[in-house]
Amino acid sequence: MIVRRFLSLLLISAFLLLPVGAGQALALSNLTVTPTETQTISDNSTFVEGSNRYGYLTIESVAFSLSGTDAEVTVEYEITPWIAFLVFLFGKQDLKNRVLSVIGYPETGKADQVVTFTYVDNDRAVITVKNAVVDYKDGSYWYPMHEFGTVIPTLTFVVGPEDTKIYNNTQSMPKGFGYFQ
Repeated sequence: MIVRRFLSLLLISAFLLLPVGAGQALALSNLTVTPTETQTISDNSTFVEGSNRYGYLTIESVAFSLSGTDAEVTVEYEITPWIAFLVFLFGKQDLKNRVLSVIGYPETGKADQVVTFTYVDNDRAVITVKNAVVDYKDGSYWYPMHEFGTVIPTLTFVVGPEDTKIYNNTQSMPKGFGYFQ
């Protein structure tokens, strides 16, 4: 009887704290980070602690593996510990939405971009994005300008077996880049 009462009180307190925690997460999700003039923070500049947070997610790295017009995106992150319990309890849909907000896909106005989760857990998500890259039909491609939802500490683009581009502390790629495959 005492154990049942204790579990009931624990669940009730968890549900009562949920709206407070969700409000704090929403407040943090509207956090804006003003990029520098080049919109890419170089290795020798100071990284502002916490600027890589998006609500209850702390982003560690994002890696794009580009193949044709498609991209496989791996997002490494940490979840606030007590939120991890709520993700387990209520499902991963909010986590998926936050990860999509961080990577900025599907982009507004691009109906041909299809985003599919291939894996998601409490510290990593793998996403496939169809039509993330522009194909010039001659073996040359263009990864267009892109905005991320927060600062990405380590942003990696694997273009080919011997071509990798690494950016540090990036929130915006105003120019994009071209490459051959």
